[in-house]
Amino acid sequence: MKKIAVSILVGLLITSSITSYSQTLSEELANGIVRLHIIAESNSKEDQAVKLKVRDALLQAMESYDSADEVKENLHVLKNVADRVLKDEGFKYHAVAEYGKFDFPTKHYDSFSLPKGKYNAVRIRLGKAEGENWWCVLFPPLCMVDAATEESLLKETFGENYSMVTMEDKLPVKIKFKIAEMF
Repeated sequence: MKKIAVSILVGLLITSSITSYSQTLSEELANGIVRLHIIAESNSKEDQAVKLKVRDALLQAMESYDSADEVKENLHVLKNVADRVLKDEGFKYHAVAEYGKFDFPTKHYDSFSLPKGKYNAVRIRLGKAEGENWWCVLFPPLCMVDAATEESLLKETFGENYSMVTMEDKLPVKIKFKIAEMF
């Protein structure tokens, strides 16, 4: 009976340590990233199409931005860019631009994955913002780069944690701890 109790205790301690390490690593990764998140008015073809036009205009407007601080200082500019596109395309609703920490699901890109969690983001809500959304990684600037540049930026940003986001050296088997998942 004592062996079972000790085994359970050791298992809980190991699981707790792994969970803590995983959460710390996720927070470190999230703090090094700023995402751009655009939410369409609805799922109509027109609203989805204008969302992409807003995206293109915003990415062009932010090409010269070098930091999250610069983005935060220019939220009013980003709102005006989005509103201009909406008006030019004949839409009656407006955009809301905000900066903060928002929940995101796990996202798999071609060469890397971002775990679900809270990330700093520029969020642009179009109208009622009830439609499908679009997002990318704004800092490091991965929204519109080629694979070689993407790899270079990821290595520079994440250093020793690079393999954690790129799925480099991942085992084909995924090891899970049921107790950790319950917590």
